[in-house]
Amino acid sequence: MVWRLLDGSLYPHGLNIRLCEGYPHTTGCVLIIPGRYWVGQYMKISEALTRYDWVLAFRTSDEEDLFDIQRVWHPNIRWWVQLPRTDRDYGDARLFGSGFPAHFNKLPAQPVKDLDLFLSAQCTTPRRKQAFEAFRQVHQPNMLVDETPGFTLGMPPAEYVKCMSRAKIAAAPSGWFSPDSFRLYEALEAGAVPIADDHSCRWDYDSRGYWRRLFPDAPFPIIADYTNLQAVVDDVLTGWTGIAGEVSSWWAAQKQVYARWLREDLEAVGAL
Repeated sequence: MVWRLLDGSLYPHGLNIRLCEGYPHTTGCVLIIPGRYWVGQYMKISEALTRYDWVLAFRTSDEEDLFDIQRVWHPNIRWWVQLPRTDRDYGDARLFGSGFPAHFNKLPAQPVKDLDLFLSAQCTTPRRKQAFEAFRQVHQPNMLVDETPGFTLGMPPAEYVKCMSRAKIAAAPSGWFSPDSFRLYEALEAGAVPIADDHSCRWDYDSRGYWRRLFPDAPFPIIADYTNLQAVVDDVLTGWTGIAGEVSSWWAAQKQVYARWLREDLEAVGAL
């Protein structure tokens, strides 16, 4: 999703951003830093950035939040932070979530919404086990709950995309460290209403408020307690047409927001 933002296919922004490996020979750059793999390399990165007049940096791939953006120095830098914690201050950085994977770039045209509820995920944490137990107790005739043994060990991507596209509601239980996961964005792309989980699997910090920090005006349901799941599902299905339309319109507007942020930040550092 990050690359689709940069190349303008997530939402048109009129910019010409070219993908390179390493540090390009230009006056400035949009730098993608896979955070967990570059922890401790702050001085190396800072030294490399001295060649640039401006930098727009994206910290990605760091669900544990190990990479400290404050330790990278440049006099004219702006940050985007993926998967932020709720208990940390990132200054004026843009905050964004995990996004959707590449196999959601092409979706079935006008799918039949014949699945009331869909969940297919690994069940490898206590929080995920709570989620699966709760969703199995939901009383809906048309639902698919698929427990997989591990990451990427579930149904083939094409089949998964079809199931998500058929769903009216998609469960999005939290990831290992963050409440965030691919599922929420997959659901949004596929026209399903996600049920977001507001708790971290690790419980080492209070993650409540994560989704409101990322999306203060999000129209999809956010739960911290699975005991009232049936009521949440019933409410969404009862008003599904209106709720799904609101969620879809909101997600389209959010993509536009990301594109506007990109232009604003590049203008702020003097790239435009």
